[in-house]
Amino acid sequence: MVSVIIPSYNRALTIKRSVFSVLNQTYKDIEVIVVDDCSSDNTREVIESIDDDRLRYYCLEENSGACVARNKGIEFAKGEYIAFQDSDDEWLPNKLEVQIKKLKASKADVCFCKMKQFFSDGSSEKFFPKGLQEGIVNYEKLYEFSRVSTQTIFAKREVCMKHKFDRLVTKSQDYDWVIRAGEEYRFYYTDSVLVNQYFQSDSITKGGKIKSIEMCKYFLKKYKDKCIQDINFHVALLNQIAHNKCILKENPSPEYKKIYELTKSKRNLIKYILAKTGLLKLININ
Repeated sequence: MVSVIIPSYNRALTIKRSVFSVLNQTYKDIEVIVVDDCSSDNTREVIESIDDDRLRYYCLEENSGACVARNKGIEFAKGEYIAFQDSDDEWLPNKLEVQIKKLKASKADVCFCKMKQFFSDGSSEKFFPKGLQEGIVNYEKLYEFSRVSTQTIFAKREVCMKHKFDRLVTKSQDYDWVIRAGEEYRFYYTDSVLVNQYFQSDSITKGGKIKSIEMCKYFLKKYKDKCIQDINFHVALLNQIAHNKCILKENPSPEYKKIYELTKSKRNLIKYILAKTGLLKLININ
């Protein structure tokens, strides 16, 4: 059986689509666990109106965040496998069927997939992730950038039981989870588009970039020992901070200076010099 965990907070208008996209999977041996993070809307009534004995509803005692809700769902889960869905997104009907076949055939522990992104501001549709080929993904590729989104994760139960979500991480929870789980378990990527992601434009604008920078700085502290042991990992986090600073038109020279000191790469020296002089934004070097 597959346990599908859906955290929700004030998503009464979208959660029915999300839940039905799971209940209508071609793979039928599932349970759907909705963990309500103390919504103030009628989320509970929406869920209780769905007549399917595979669906369970729980409400947290206090508003605690998506990570706590997911962890509570993991505790409730009875399945051999665990998957995660977001309360405003949609799975394609064959998602679980494809992923369980890929997982077994590859002898991997986690399978994630490509998704199609839809933006409320009318901007062009996009696909995520980019730059990956179907197959087992090595660990350095996993932590190089955030490439695994929570609603695409399909994993063996033991992976999720051992690696819970960090409640202190308010953005990039999936990336933080991958850093830990990917070091120990095998990840398989299927290039099939199996999820439709719908999100508001504010998740990709200034506020989102600022939070991404804050979280990467938190990861530098959280994984301090790992940064010392693995220079590539340290550089990956610094690169993400520098990249977001460039988008925000902030000065990324402190990060590029540190990257150069770690790598002694001529390319990174050039980046540092250009960033220091304010010329980096004039060329496509990121």
